[in-house]
Amino acid sequence: MSTGARHYALLLAPHLLADMDRVGLARIVHCSGFPEHEITSLYFEFSSVCRVLPAEPESIPPELWEYLLHCLQLVSTLVTTAEQADIEQARHNAVRKFLPLARDAVQHEYEEQQQEGTVELRLAALMRNPSSPEQSRELCKEALRLEREERYESAHHLTTEGLGLSRTMIVDCALTYAHRWIADSPDHFAPVDLVIRLLDLLYTVRQEVGTEPGGPDEDTIDRIVLGLGNVLFSDELGL
Repeated sequence: MSTGARHYALLLAPHLLADMDRVGLARIVHCSGFPEHEITSLYFEFSSVCRVLPAEPESIPPELWEYLLHCLQLVSTLVTTAEQADIEQARHNAVRKFLPLARDAVQHEYEEQQQEGTVELRLAALMRNPSSPEQSRELCKEALRLEREERYESAHHLTTEGLGLSRTMIVDCALTYAHRWIADSPDHFAPVDLVIRLLDLLYTVRQEVGTEPGGPDEDTIDRIVLGLGNVLFSDELGL
C-alpha cells in the first residue's frame, strides 16, 4: 500500500464513521439486508478502532491495518448502498444540466476567438451544427477541456501550508496526478477533471478561510481532500 493511500485511509476512517451516524443504522440495515446485530456490532467495533488510531500511519501495526482496511471496505460499501438512490439522482441531474452549459462555454470561447481573429479549426467545426446529436459528445469534451485548463491554472496557486501531514500528502499526490494527466484527451467526467475541480475548489475555500487549522470550514476542507483521495486511492484500498 502506498504512503498516500495509508494517509487517506487514516483520514477517511472517522469520516466514514460520521457517515454511518448521518445515514443512520436503521437505513443501513434496511438497505444492506444484514441482521441488525451485525451492523450494530460493526459500528461499535469500527468506532473503537477509530479511537485508537495514531496520527501517523507508520505507527499502526500490520494487524490493525488489516482490520482497519476490512472495516473501511465494508463500511464504505454499506454507506454507498444506503445512499445509492441519492447518488444516481445526482448523477442524472448533472448529466442533464451539463450539455446546455457545455454549448454556452464553447460558444463563448468561439466568439472570443472570432473577435481576436484566431478561431481554431475544431471550434469552427463544432459550431457548424452545435445542436446535432453527433456533436453533443464533442461539445461536452471541448467544454471540459476549456474548464480543465482554466481550473488547472487556478490549482497552480494552491499551497498546503497548515493542512497537516495526511491532508498534505493527499493534496501533493493529487497535484502530481493532475500534472501527469492534464494533456490527456478529455472525456465525460474523467477522473483528472474531477481531481482538478476539487483542487480548484480547495484553493477557493482556503482563500476564503485562510491557512489556520481549526477554522469553521475545516470539515469542508476535509471533505474536499477525501474526494481527492477517493479518486486517487479507492482502487488501491479496494473501496
